[in-house]
Amino acid sequence: MDPDAGAERERARSGAVGDQGQRLSGADVDWWLTGSAALAVRGVPIQPRDLDLVVSDAHALLVGELLLDGLVDPVAPANWFCAWWGRAVLGARVEWVGGVGPTADEPEPTDFGLVAASRLEWVEWREWELRVPPLSLQRQTSRRRGLEDRVGLIDEFSAGW
Repeated sequence: MDPDAGAERERARSGAVGDQGQRLSGADVDWWLTGSAALAVRGVPIQPRDLDLVVSDAHALLVGELLLDGLVDPVAPANWFCAWWGRAVLGARVEWVGGVGPTADEPEPTDFGLVAASRLEWVEWREWELRVPPLSLQRQTSRRRGLEDRVGLIDEFSAGW
């Protein structure tokens, strides 16, 4: 495996966070970052595969318009834990959910549900201030998903605080 290719992918993902942040914040979209990218912007040594965003119900379609030049899966109604879902590729894969409802936290709270939304934390990353779910919820969600390597990284990061 080419180490330069991994570094290039990381630069693309890092640029994607800033690019999406600029697109969304410039349009006053109510959004926050979750998943592995939320861990990475905190400083957890993890390589995100994509950017997972949670947006308001009212802004889900607008996000699709703002990311139109990279749209892969058009914003569509989702009969799931959210009202909307979409995907784009712009330097990295970007997936978003809009209108997250109470079923996202059933049977237990997640790092993308209403419990997380009510406890968002601000993290400084480069020139951005980003909202992310509490580290404790990210750990709990990772543990339930069987992502033990991720749990270990969160624990190591937390021990260094």
